Amino acid sequence: MRDFDIRNIVRKTLLHHYYSDNDSKVVEELDIPAAKARIDMAVINGHMHGFEIKSAQDTLNRIPNQLQAYTKVFDYVSVVTEDKYTLKLEKILPFWVGIFTCTNDGLVIEFRKALLNENVEGFYLAKMLWREELLQILKEHQIKHRKADRNWLLCESLSNNLTVGLLSGIVRQKLKQRLNWKLKNTF
Repeated sequence: MRDFDIRNIVRKTLLHHYYSDNDSKVVEELDIPAAKARIDMAVINGHMHGFEIKSAQDTLNRIPNQLQAYTKVFDYVSVVTEDKYTLKLEKILPFWVGIFTCTNDGLVIEFRKALLNENVEGFYLAKMLWREELLQILKEHQIKHRKADRNWLLCESLSNNLTVGLLSGIVRQKLKQRLNWKLKNTF
């Protein structure tokens, strides 16, 4: 299978109910700006769960760097792959990263359940926000800042003044509220 085939199967099986859930948003090719990375699919609701697709045609060379980026922002991370890589991924991924195996007959089987990531970082969460969102949150929480500050300084102010838990909730809400987001819903 190709990445495209696995992505379609994931849409129709694993993530199907999130597309119609008003409290969830599915975003494909979600950028993680501060880490210069992108995850294939993300579900944003009460948590942020990232799904990286590794088809049998891919290599696993980028997984370590991708995982470093994903660890900074996602509450849960899962890799969706084929039989070829399931056991290899089990050996190289941290215990908390979930693994799903996609079969040729269109099934997605949970090989290992994703566990809560305890290493989310506030600064990287804040970098997921647009400038207007950063300024609005700083103002709402009465955090001192200068409007002319660069985005990274605004992100630093947020991460220094809000807990990761609170900031995570705010970021999820802002991401879900975006109207001009590039949603890919093929149903």
